Amino acid sequence: MNHDDSAPAADAADPDRSRQRHRITAEAARRVTGGSDVRRAVFRAARRVAGEWVPTDELPERAEIHQEVHRRLDATGSLAHLAGDRFDALATLVAVLATVRQNPQRHPEGDALEHSLQVFERVHCERPFDEELLTAALVHDVGLGIDRRDAVAAASDALGDLITPRTRWLIETLPAATAYADGTLGHRARKRFEAHPDFLDALLLAEADRRGRVKGAATPSLEEAVAILRELDADDGAEPDATGRA
Repeated sequence: MNHDDSAPAADAADPDRSRQRHRITAEAARRVTGGSDVRRAVFRAARRVAGEWVPTDELPERAEIHQEVHRRLDATGSLAHLAGDRFDALATLVAVLATVRQNPQRHPEGDALEHSLQVFERVHCERPFDEELLTAALVHDVGLGIDRRDAVAAASDALGDLITPRTRWLIETLPAATAYADGTLGHRARKRFEAHPDFLDALLLAEADRRGRVKGAATPSLEEAVAILRELDADDGAEPDATGRA
């Protein structure tokens, strides 16, 4: 949505338009944290708030939605106020990626949410049973929605206890795995990396990250991806029956 840069200033001169824009922004942010993509969220929010068609130059920009999403997250003090369980919390963090635009030359697929869903789908095709690796695929870029200057550290901090140590290692090691695949990782680092028991899984994640950049590729929705993780988690926690099967 490339709107006229003068739109916010024009809104400021018209209190009614400004209030409407703020209400649309708030409603769109609510929809984004629920898993909707930004463009759909904005237009549906506009219909709900205004009850009629709203000119494009009176709609909020992606950056405004992004700011409002983070204001809401900050206001809760913790994701627990937004989510019923850890999967809801993960979905909330990943949903923010719909507001994160990427370099179109390196990421023709679109926003960071679309990329994450493509990575998830590619990993799911290879390791449909590995909840920790699939979780890493879905959430590996959440730091981009928090601090793009140090996205890996931001992701690790935000995810906290929502992920396992193995998932955390896979996310934090992704840059090294990418460098390894590119042949740019140093000799000692290569040896340490190769000795790790999850070495091949880290390479799979790096390959999925590299290939998950296809415009218009078929992916599950965020809700469908989270449902897959929930099912795997439920299977892991199932009590075995008398035959020893869960």
